Amino acid sequence: MRKQKGATFFSWMAGAGIVAFVFVTAIKLVPLYLEFYAVRSLVDEIAQDSSLATASKQQIRAKVEDYMNINGLYTLSSDAFSVEQIQGKRNVRALAVNYEVRKHWMANIEFLTTFNYSAELGKAGDT
Repeated sequence: MRKQKGATFFSWMAGAGIVAFVFVTAIKLVPLYLEFYAVRSLVDEIAQDSSLATASKQQIRAKVEDYMNINGLYTLSSDAFSVEQIQGKRNVRALAVNYEVRKHWMANIEFLTTFNYSAELGKAGDT
């Protein structure tokens, strides 16, 4: 008598369930991180503009809103951006972005992702 080789029906269903779990999770989370990398490049690009090192907060906010419109970042509010004084450095400011995103996952379960990034204003050439 020969022994049967291979996976059982339940093994296949468990494997398919794990694949579906990973797939659904990736579909929900990958766009959030892609958006964050677009926001991060926006902050870096604005921070490299040497003319904004001494600009007012309103001028910087207008520049941020222009970049957000150009890049199609309509889901993010411009209130997430702030201009902060860097601790320990005199007359040096940074453009910071801090925001949270809630993304529905399944049933009554949600992901809460928090994104924080800052870059020194007027520091051209650093990447």
